[in-house]
Amino acid sequence: MTQEKISEHDKSNMFGVLRDFPKQVETAIEIGLKAPCFNNNNTRFVILGIGGSAIAGDIVKALLMNYNLMDLEIIVNRNFYPLVPICDATNLIVSTYSGNTEETISSYHLAKRNTKNIIGITSGGQIKQELQGDGFPIISIPSGYQPRCALAFSFFSILLLILRSIRKHEILISEFDKLKSNIKDLATEFSSITEGNRALNFAEKFFNKILVTFACEETLYPIAMRFKAQVQENAKNLAFASPIPEMSHNEINSFEFPSDLLNFLQIIILADDNDFEGNKRKIIALEKILTKNTNVVLLRSEKSSFLIRMFELLYLLDWISFYLAILNETDPTPIPATQFLKKLT
Repeated sequence: MTQEKISEHDKSNMFGVLRDFPKQVETAIEIGLKAPCFNNNNTRFVILGIGGSAIAGDIVKALLMNYNLMDLEIIVNRNFYPLVPICDATNLIVSTYSGNTEETISSYHLAKRNTKNIIGITSGGQIKQELQGDGFPIISIPSGYQPRCALAFSFFSILLLILRSIRKHEILISEFDKLKSNIKDLATEFSSITEGNRALNFAEKFFNKILVTFACEETLYPIAMRFKAQVQENAKNLAFASPIPEMSHNEINSFEFPSDLLNFLQIIILADDNDFEGNKRKIIALEKILTKNTNVVLLRSEKSSFLIRMFELLYLLDWISFYLAILNETDPTPIPATQFLKKLT
């Protein structure tokens, strides 16, 4: 891997966007701390979103569960319609980075009939105009990014909107400075084209493989889902993800046939100290079983804070997906199949 090869394929400079992710985290926290929040006692939050805007909600949900905020109900709705009841006891978060996501706009049109507790998160587009016209507050985030590259803006806007609405944002503020420092250190490592770059080393190991990522539903499964989507969009590479323990009851039996395909599989298991004890035992057993027929890598962060552990793995995996794109000799930014699909529909 050379900087010249990166420049040859990375036409829109995703390398620079990833390298500058620490600045995005810092700006996103500032926006979230100053943004509007709900002024009620509701503990039920429904997030309308899809893609990068939705996965941010999934990560927030997993994070807050691991900080013992079990009384919160957080639902992420990815569709043209609200798939759950919406009422006055619902705080509705309308999250679309571009502001033009048709599924989110459609859901908003239906959901606003049943609640007036609505706040939008967007960089502009149709949804910004509609929210303003309907008189609802908006958290404005910077434009100019691919939605999947603006994760920190979506994540911290949703996180701090929820925490400030329930008046518990102080539980994480003390960790933000450590998070920012850690991400800066990782940016230096992951953007250096050297032998010590873990992201590059893993990308080379995963090259020409079908990636299958497993993680525990209560902790890192949203990070596995994020990685799957990043590999699919950035590297244009087949990738899948499943939650533990569910996969241990079904999917684990499938790694036998077709036998000639098994050499092209790369299993990645994301593990965390907060995994339930039963799932920790399953991970040990899974690693033993799956190594018989496939390649297995176990990834974990050793940091003391769950927030920082999540972001360390998320950032590592984002960089892996980028380097895979370069190894596949494809530009990581365009998503031509998605754009063609939009034209057809």
